[in-house]
Amino acid sequence: MIDINKDITAIVATSGVFVATLSDVDGAQVSMKVDIGGLPTPAWNVMAATITAVNTTLKTITWSHGNFTFASQTITTGVAHLEVTWCSVEDVEVMLGFTPDGDDLTYLTTCVDAANDWAFLRRQKAGYVDHPNIAGGSNVKLGTALYAMALYREKGSVDSFASFTDTPVVGAVMGSMGQIKKLLGVDRAQVA
Repeated sequence: MIDINKDITAIVATSGVFVATLSDVDGAQVSMKVDIGGLPTPAWNVMAATITAVNTTLKTITWSHGNFTFASQTITTGVAHLEVTWCSVEDVEVMLGFTPDGDDLTYLTTCVDAANDWAFLRRQKAGYVDHPNIAGGSNVKLGTALYAMALYREKGSVDSFASFTDTPVVGAVMGSMGQIKKLLGVDRAQVA
């Protein structure tokens, strides 16, 4: 199973080219986006860095950031988070029927990132072995996008996506979560 959060055990930089030794590099690929955090100097942390090299023998990844140069050092709190890219902001915009801008676009991007991570982790928990950049089928991509859209539509709501009704909801709130779980193949036994 691929863990999308990797511990960084050592790091070095030369003229802004960072090389980090990870707990493992399973799932890491060139051109994949990675979030780096927990490094001893906050300026070294970066969101959505592009991996430029992966060395499976040395368990290292490489990316560029700033113009930092420092000698190799052992790290105890660093984490590299591989970004899951099963659905995109554009996929959800098509489903919504409009293109948000400004703060709404920023929020939609956060919803898409959350839905991608959630879907990946839920499928992994259900026994599937997926790659962070390759959805397990069009059904998984659709389920992930539906979940991202549901998260976006729930903004400002107490219990589910916003409604204009003043009638209080009694009982369980119905929504698309059952369909999303069905598309993702989670909360049931995995079939071969």
